[in-house]
Amino acid sequence: MVSAMALVLVACGAQPSAAGTSDDGHLGEASTAVERQTHAAPEGPARSRVELILAGDRARAIEVLTALGGLPEAASHDRLQAWLPPGALEAALLDPVFSGVGATPITVPLQASGASQTLLGVDRWKQAGFTGYGVKVAVVDGGFRGYESRLGRTLPPRVTARSFRVGVDAGAGTDHGTLAAEVVHSIAPGAQLYLVSFGTLTELAEAIDYLAEERIDVVSFSLGFLHSGPGDGTGPVNEIISRGVGTGALWFVAAGNWARQHWRGPYVDTNGDSIHEFIPEVTGNSRFYASGDLISVSLRWDDTWGGACSDFDIELFAPSGTLVRASRRPQACNGDPVEGFQVLATETGSYAVRIIGADVRRSHALDLLMVGSPDRGDAVEFASAMGSLSEPADHPGVMSIGAIAPVNGVLVAAPFSSRGPTSDGRSKPELLSPTGGLPSGTSSFSGTSAAAPHVAGIAALLREARPTSSANEVRVDLLGRGIGLGRNTIGAPEVMASLGQLQGLGPLLPLNASQARFLGTLPRAGGLALLVYVGPEGYPARFGHLLTPGRAPLAYFRFDESSQAFDRFILGAPDRVQTFSVLENGRPYVVRYAEP
Repeated sequence: MVSAMALVLVACGAQPSAAGTSDDGHLGEASTAVERQTHAAPEGPARSRVELILAGDRARAIEVLTALGGLPEAASHDRLQAWLPPGALEAALLDPVFSGVGATPITVPLQASGASQTLLGVDRWKQAGFTGYGVKVAVVDGGFRGYESRLGRTLPPRVTARSFRVGVDAGAGTDHGTLAAEVVHSIAPGAQLYLVSFGTLTELAEAIDYLAEERIDVVSFSLGFLHSGPGDGTGPVNEIISRGVGTGALWFVAAGNWARQHWRGPYVDTNGDSIHEFIPEVTGNSRFYASGDLISVSLRWDDTWGGACSDFDIELFAPSGTLVRASRRPQACNGDPVEGFQVLATETGSYAVRIIGADVRRSHALDLLMVGSPDRGDAVEFASAMGSLSEPADHPGVMSIGAIAPVNGVLVAAPFSSRGPTSDGRSKPELLSPTGGLPSGTSSFSGTSAAAPHVAGIAALLREARPTSSANEVRVDLLGRGIGLGRNTIGAPEVMASLGQLQGLGPLLPLNASQARFLGTLPRAGGLALLVYVGPEGYPARFGHLLTPGRAPLAYFRFDESSQAFDRFILGAPDRVQTFSVLENGRPYVVRYAEP
């Protein structure tokens, strides 16, 4: 059973607001098409948006909701998103075609500090000719405000922007995704960039189906969910992410910026009043918020997900001491072991959270998060970094990326950067990255939100260098190239992402490669061109795209007089297909180009 608590979705870096997309869509792979509704509540009777979990046929589910006055708007796999009038949800859940109500993510921002991208070794690879050419990289985020004005400047001249937020354009809302895309492009300027936005879990599921259709190679995901699962890589968010990982794409996920806004420890009640004690005689854990900040509080404990029997509650008190908000949902062996809420701060000062053991059946480990929007970086009074990962950074199939910061001249994990272990004991994140500045120089973008697209960018370069390698082989290569920084305070290894040296990657650009040219006339559209290569011997054919900027070669053919047949080099094909790999000075080639 899915908890009634709304999932909290955060951006692990710059400050996003609500965002989204606009392309017309359909209800997943079902044959029953439903027109997407607007993002705002439709006119007519008061309705609320819900995400329902399906236990039966989708067409039947749509019929049920429509008969109840509902407006289905999106679906993917076992999820159906719709606007429902009052009373319709209760009536719908009586039909066995539905198994429950899904959770809806709420966006809140996070922000932190930065470092330099040169530590990644990108400069050496760019000098060798690597740009990420031929690699498809998707930035999946809440929105891409302002991306169109940056095309041809800090973004490629052309990108594929696709929105799965119902009724909301990809260029609306937050610029968080735009900033992440700028990072990827600054490292891998030759990669084919996809900007994909979503808002709800149903929309995320649709987006992942789209990534599979497009055969995306690398995914950058700088968003995190707050206690959406038990912390072991499972839960509703991670189930959706598993489908994306299963396509063979490399996923790079921000670890989160919550190391100083998280507390973990056992439930302690020495005087029997049911109020948890963080230290002897202290029952509150506090942090600073400014008036107008969005406060997000979440408590999770180690009980059965979907069947928690122990029952905890949480309460939030303002600086004046008044009770601001409480979460007291009964678990009763049929809910998730999580309590949480969001509320606006009405005064500036220290807000305190209190944990109540309403019905505690056994000893429990507790995880408490107090985050805010905008994220001012303030720590909770009693903080512990261990186990502060967001979801889906705990997923075993993604590479979780933390942020690096210099401390006393030594590179270590940034104090704010979330870390494991996961609840099932796995070490996370796998890699750390510097975050650096943006090429535009006009925006601040840092934290693990910026770290993830940095590593996604270098993965695109490595993928170009080894086009026939599997995603797992590239992952292992990245880990092997990383630079060990020692161990953190919980004994887990800290490894900084790095491309390392260029040895073993096959032919690189020869000396005087800048003098290389193709002589001849390119076709107006896609098609064949007869071109003569002029330049140093040994120029790799796979870097031939550098000789005709903006045009995408698909294959090269040269006539062999001795055999009276054409030799070939086909971009991205296995080695066994190729009959040559380098260009020879003064020799003519037939080159096939894609449509511009």
